[in-house]
Amino acid sequence: MATSADTIAYDQERSRHFLDLVDDELARGELEEASKKVWGAAAHAIKAVAERRGWEHHAHNLLEQAVNRLVREEGAPMDLWIQYLTASAYHHRFYGGPPPDDAIRAGKELIAQFIDTLERLD
Repeated sequence: MATSADTIAYDQERSRHFLDLVDDELARGELEEASKKVWGAAAHAIKAVAERRGWEHHAHNLLEQAVNRLVREEGAPMDLWIQYLTASAYHHRFYGGPPPDDAIRAGKELIAQFIDTLERLD
């Protein structure tokens, strides 16, 4: 049975792994996959922080609530909220067509900052 520490480590690893895959997907012209990887990287980073705090995180709205709690209750920088909204847009854009590759590259950089900020909160 996985422990909370195992789950946290898994989510942290997946977060960085998905971020690393964005460029590979873009090189293959797989914009939908690249967009999903940007969102996945952000989602796993949030899940790791939420797991550490004992917060529910098994749905999109719960990830949003976790980021909101970090900002409102724990004093995380407001930029975290803006970065989350950007990450969430990559999730939603999947359903209406992915953004262009340059927007995905920009999103990858912003989400890398988001992940760094989340990791510093632990």
